[in-house]
Amino acid sequence: MGLRSETNETTGTDSVEIARDHIRGSSLFLVGNVVSLAITFLPHLVLVRYLPTEAFGHLAYALSLVAVGKTYSLGFNEAMSRFVPIYHARPEPSKVLGSIIVVFALSLLISGLLIAIFAVASGPILVLLTKGREPAGLLLILMFLVPLETAELLIMNLFACFTRTREIFWGRLFAPMLRVIVITLVVFRHMTLPFLASGYVLVELFTVVVFGTLVVFELRKQKLLQNLSNVVLPFREIFSFSVPLMLSNVLGMIGNSIPVLLLGYFHPISTVAYYRVVLPAAVLSSMIPGNFIPLYLPSASRLFAKDNMAGINHLFWETSLWMSVLAFPIFLLTTCFAGPLTNFLYGIRYASSAPILAILSLGYFFNVIFAFSGVTLKVLGKIRVMVILNTFTPIIIIGFNLLLIPRYGAIGAAVATSAGLIIQNLLRQLCLWRWGGGINFFETRFASFFLVLGSSAIGLYLIRIFTPNSIYVAVALALAVSTFVLWLVKKKLKIAEVFPEIVRLPVVGRILA
Repeated sequence: MGLRSETNETTGTDSVEIARDHIRGSSLFLVGNVVSLAITFLPHLVLVRYLPTEAFGHLAYALSLVAVGKTYSLGFNEAMSRFVPIYHARPEPSKVLGSIIVVFALSLLISGLLIAIFAVASGPILVLLTKGREPAGLLLILMFLVPLETAELLIMNLFACFTRTREIFWGRLFAPMLRVIVITLVVFRHMTLPFLASGYVLVELFTVVVFGTLVVFELRKQKLLQNLSNVVLPFREIFSFSVPLMLSNVLGMIGNSIPVLLLGYFHPISTVAYYRVVLPAAVLSSMIPGNFIPLYLPSASRLFAKDNMAGINHLFWETSLWMSVLAFPIFLLTTCFAGPLTNFLYGIRYASSAPILAILSLGYFFNVIFAFSGVTLKVLGKIRVMVILNTFTPIIIIGFNLLLIPRYGAIGAAVATSAGLIIQNLLRQLCLWRWGGGINFFETRFASFFLVLGSSAIGLYLIRIFTPNSIYVAVALALAVSTFVLWLVKKKLKIAEVFPEIVRLPVVGRILA
């Protein structure tokens, strides 16, 4: 059955404890990552306020093309995450080092080819993509971010393979903090976009040099550099695992970037700015699943190793509940109060982007609820299903964009993106239910929970009609409704069990216990 409930008797005490520890640890991760979010989001606001609309459109378009250029690395990155720990645990140090060499060499080779192709044919490429509206010089500078950001991603992944959490933590903050310095120089010295682009490249280069040096020290510590002459290069294993994922990841990234690319082709470059300016705020809720993934994967894997499918189902839906509640205040602000929030963050000249923000936020919040459908499919070993989904879904998204963007511009791009996210998550959840061997399509015991969320959002949207168009009123109402919802669903979340410290707090403990 796809619609049924699970009890603690069927899930088992062990899985309940795993779910509780996972949710508790992930929530603590979230607190730490707020600092990283502030460092990355605030400079974005400064740039939006400082740059003219058309200049910001040029920058946003160029960075979207850079993101497309980096997609090939995702397959290699996942291959390294899989094979380096396996070879290290056996132990097979010659293959550990060989895997690292293969992944880095192939990634940098492909990056170099992309830069060379663009350097030779930048004119025809930009005429094809933007009818010549995007400056080639800016994009050529930023294209060097492709190999540098790819190298940084692989370096951080290596630290994760060796459980070097301190380096990962500082790695997340290092480049964003340096970019703050670059943006400060641009704003106060009134520098140009090429200077900003060059600063971004230098920041990534410095980051790769610093953390590349640290990762070499780590390899020496792991005694992996002692027998360089005996290195075994596992080309076959790396390619057989990474190429299918790489192809599907490329299609997925194209599906995510196609709104910007099509807007740049069919409309003035300023339309790209109106769409792209609110995207960081719309995807804020996606920060929540990102903090739960590091502990969800090993927790689900342990349950899978014990063949405890009921436990995985319990973990999946308990995690979904917590992520939904934590993302709910962001959802309320970015949908019900998209107007005052857009004016406050980006200024009155971007007021027309408010409905774009509201539409995008709806899709990304839906993505939070079912965020781990794809991750769980990978844990269950359904790689072929994921490849098919990651190939088929972007085609649907691209079709929506081709249908809506030429006529409706940025609003059409927002509708297409949001609809694509909803369809993508429904298809993943359907496949998880069909081939997951015990994962429910929907948990009926949590129907009241999601009903409370939906009715609260609708009620607040209606209240907004009769309230002043003030960001302070918006924040107050969003927090009040979110607190009320938290009080209503506290028994579903088992807050006192997950965070017993809360019970000891004077006022909050009484409300949430």
